[in-house]
Amino acid sequence: MTTKKKPGGGEWDAFVQSWYEADHEGKVRLAYDHDVSYETCRHWMSDSGSTRKQVKAEPSMRVTVPELLSMRPSVNLDFVCFDIETSNLQADFSVLLTACIKPYGRDSIVFRADNYPEWTNDRANDYQITKAIAEELRRHAIVIGHYSSKFDIPFLRAKMTKHSLEPLPQMFGIDSWRIAKNNFQVQSRRLKNLAEFFDIGEKETVEGPLWMDAAYNGDKEAMDKIVQHNIKDVEILERLACISFPYLRSIPRL
Repeated sequence: MTTKKKPGGGEWDAFVQSWYEADHEGKVRLAYDHDVSYETCRHWMSDSGSTRKQVKAEPSMRVTVPELLSMRPSVNLDFVCFDIETSNLQADFSVLLTACIKPYGRDSIVFRADNYPEWTNDRANDYQITKAIAEELRRHAIVIGHYSSKFDIPFLRAKMTKHSLEPLPQMFGIDSWRIAKNNFQVQSRRLKNLAEFFDIGEKETVEGPLWMDAAYNGDKEAMDKIVQHNIKDVEILERLACISFPYLRSIPRL
């Protein structure tokens, strides 16, 4: 092996940095790259009195399994089916009557306006039920609805803003109506028609007067029937979501 002059200037600084960062095998390769022996490199370092340069430690982006499992998540990494029932279709002319949030494979979480004190004397005030729905919804990562991008979510947002509630966080939303619109050539993309066509359940029909009795008269029996209708809707929606997923190309933000 021929003798080679020790590098100088910036090349020497780079050599010193590489020497201290390398393990033994790395140091041997470094010596080979400079056409000198390992012992020669050691003499270079000893004679020069060079000290190890401080290397700025890069923050680790790796999370260990124990660290991950010990984290306290702010949301459940799941999806829920969501549906609301209201006294009218416009938020400024109606109130929230009931809502269902159904985590996949579990029973529905049911919200009904007549469970809150305001229902007795101030039915126009749907602050408490709006707040409760929003608090539960924000715990989940993906919200699935049917025509929800056009009705359920905008209605809820309008009510939340009306009642000075914090907006929903960054979440993702899937609208099975939109999937059907883009992929299924059927007579109607309404949930009832899709449920019958795909044989995934029979959507219950609730007559209009029931909404009137519930909203204006506070009729408990009418509310019971609306709640059952609401629960049935999210159960059918969950099945529709399962058969619609193969046609989902992306999940937009809610």
